[in-house]
Amino acid sequence: MDVISNIENIPDKPSALLTMGTFDGFHVGHQKVVRRLVEKARESGLKSILVTYAPHPREVISEMSRNPITFISTLEERIKLLSESGLDYIVVHPFTKALAAIEPDAFIRDTVMKYIDVKGFIIGYSHSFGKMRKGTPQYLKELGKNELGFTTEIIEEVRNEDFTINSTNIRRLIGAGDLETVSHYLGRPYHLKGKVINGEKRGKELGFPTLNVLPSSPKKIIPHVGVYCVNIYIQRKNYRGMCNVGYRPTFDGHYLTIEVHVLDAQLKKLYDHEIDVDFIRRIRDEIRFNSREELIQQLEKDKFNCKKM
Repeated sequence: MDVISNIENIPDKPSALLTMGTFDGFHVGHQKVVRRLVEKARESGLKSILVTYAPHPREVISEMSRNPITFISTLEERIKLLSESGLDYIVVHPFTKALAAIEPDAFIRDTVMKYIDVKGFIIGYSHSFGKMRKGTPQYLKELGKNELGFTTEIIEEVRNEDFTINSTNIRRLIGAGDLETVSHYLGRPYHLKGKVINGEKRGKELGFPTLNVLPSSPKKIIPHVGVYCVNIYIQRKNYRGMCNVGYRPTFDGHYLTIEVHVLDAQLKKLYDHEIDVDFIRRIRDEIRFNSREELIQQLEKDKFNCKKM
């Protein structure tokens, strides 16, 4: 599998089946699209190509928004997940205001088909592209059938009862702290990478030393305030732990911190090292305690709950 920046850099104009999209989180709905793409391309003797974008289109189109735009996965994480799916090419195409203003038929004809011999598209039901997002799956199907000679297969939504599994809804679940459901819809736990930084060492004073984590990307969604059971990956070793996302109200904290306590392990100083945290389950709200003793008692209960995980 090759990762290529810009459609123009694809070598030798391969005959291929394509899909397009941002694939934030690469959830089970995305996985269904890519599985079908890879399967059908192999059956047809064609290359399988996935076109995604950087920066994320929302960052370009919504750049004047006052609210920070955050995502389930960084570009690096997306590529890593996609690289394990059997694709022949992942194309990371630059997304600009100019690209957003192109008519969808012009984008397909003058950009995509100029560099790829497109035999067909496998496309998710909700994907749209081009000026005013007019390039819907049905538009693409008609364009191929009536003008450009390719087929289009539309993959329908994946649902769990009345819940539509898509990136927008999963972002909301992360923001609400429902990480157990998120794991089910992603097909894996929600993941956060970060650097260990200096903290106030209050956890050590309480008998629960913590690693204070600064997320490696400011664009990652931070789960809702609360206490979580987590898996922690440090220097290729896996540990169980508990994580507090919050403001430390017992100590009158005023800014958000992410603090991880590793269960039953004594670790050397890890300042400036990167660690990986998988969020498994939220076990309680962040609480203001009346005393250090009350806090320690609750931390013991949290530890017990996470050890049972």
